[in-house]
Amino acid sequence: MQYFIPAWYQEGGWMENEQAWYRARAVTEFDDTVKQVQLFFRRHVAPFRILLLGFSPNFRHFLHRQGVYHAPYWSCFDAMRGIRTHTMGIFSFHELAWPDDVEFVYSPFAVIALRRGEEYAHVEFAEDGNMFRVDLFSGGGIASTNLYDDRGFLSCEIAYRNGAPARERYFDEEGTWKFARYLSDGHVVVNPQSAWFLHGAGDEATRVPYSRQRYDSIDEVIAEVLADRIAGTAPEDVFMVAMHPRHSAVLDRVLAGRPKVLSFFERRNAGEGATDAGRRLVEDAACVVVDKRRTAARVEPLARAAQVPLRVITPYETRVEFGESQHLHVQNVLVSADALDERRFDAVAVALARYIEEGNDQARVCLFTRSARYEVRAKLIERVRAALESAGLDPAIAGADTGVSENEPVDDERANVFSVAQCVDELHVNRTLREQRVVVDLSDAPDQFLQISAMSLGIPQITTRETEYVADGKNGKVIADAAALVPAVDFYLSSVEHFNEAQIASYDLGGQFTSDKLVKAWKEVISIGQHSGTATGTR
Repeated sequence: MQYFIPAWYQEGGWMENEQAWYRARAVTEFDDTVKQVQLFFRRHVAPFRILLLGFSPNFRHFLHRQGVYHAPYWSCFDAMRGIRTHTMGIFSFHELAWPDDVEFVYSPFAVIALRRGEEYAHVEFAEDGNMFRVDLFSGGGIASTNLYDDRGFLSCEIAYRNGAPARERYFDEEGTWKFARYLSDGHVVVNPQSAWFLHGAGDEATRVPYSRQRYDSIDEVIAEVLADRIAGTAPEDVFMVAMHPRHSAVLDRVLAGRPKVLSFFERRNAGEGATDAGRRLVEDAACVVVDKRRTAARVEPLARAAQVPLRVITPYETRVEFGESQHLHVQNVLVSADALDERRFDAVAVALARYIEEGNDQARVCLFTRSARYEVRAKLIERVRAALESAGLDPAIAGADTGVSENEPVDDERANVFSVAQCVDELHVNRTLREQRVVVDLSDAPDQFLQISAMSLGIPQITTRETEYVADGKNGKVIADAAALVPAVDFYLSSVEHFNEAQIASYDLGGQFTSDKLVKAWKEVISIGQHSGTATGTR
């Protein structure tokens, strides 16, 4: 059995990052573990189970969004609270115990409860339409936040003092509080009337008394319950751990001597060095897996010092798909903008604007960003306008990004030369790419999913460095700087033959990253982990 331990945490805590339906996601939910679980689930690579350490009352909705609703899992916080059920339940805010004189106001975003004309509560809904949070107010300020489980019960109550969170109380499905966490110092108090957690699952689960009534931190509670769960696994079972400082210390203690495969993902691990617990995890691991060569270069010294094998396995597989760009009357050039410094951004904008003005009036530029911030679209267009004006070009061709009124149609297509695509998640990336003729990513660290998706769609790519997904002169061009951008772009826009050659080369190169190849690579990693467990006889 393989056990995936993900790092699906809200920043700074053990909680999930569920949010109201009307708020755009600031970061993608996709990571290495999501892709690994999808691969194992859909291709039946090996028996597996997710070990979820964080508090995630809407976890069923998360699995549904990722297309793996029926993936088996064990939740540490469910075990800590004695919760047995896994199925979602229907639960309406009308079922809550409201005062008789409450009046409900239905806004376009949330339900607002008023009492004697004053704000009493806000009822918030997630993107699947389920109620997930109720904020209660008193004296003009927030008094508490109730988080509701998608299985139909109150899951956690956060009490506030002077506008700041002071205490968290966690409940079972019957409404009994199981333990409370005090946020001033993080200590946890267990309810003496219900001082037990669950060992096992379903009807066969048994109650195990907590060893203490007071813990210094929630980490200690998680470690105790997780250790009980790990004790029931076989010696040859392999634990696939997403590296993250939030759980490194807990896993260093609980998984000591057990077969472990550690997964490093650049988007999650790029900005931080390894903690002491993280280094010990590497030293005790059977294998280390990284998502790309760039990540491998950073992790390799740790793995080499620990004499641990390192494998590069992309979390994204390729497939042969066909875009729509050749059926459009314009030629879209997608430019990845997030990692470009001001000088390079300006040079790219000016070079492409001159190319369109002087040589190819069918070309259009789509600025690609992963940011979900509301103002980012206008800011990118304003940056383009400023760059064009400084270069003596007409800034009007960048438009103003103010939208188009139905009473004021825009007839001048020159105002639509530059546009912005905000693609937070992978689904939006794929939709946007289908209309692109060329992808330009001149950043020092090109977007991995963008490159793999472009390869799957057979879109030529222009970069400043070769990667696993771009071979110079085959499925794209590697250029020294923005000065060489226009000839490279024109090479593919002016000749269907050149585009088709790059498309074929993309499909050939993508053959290295098909799901079959990923399955084979993961089976090798699993074998390494299992061998490490049986070789010593203690793992």
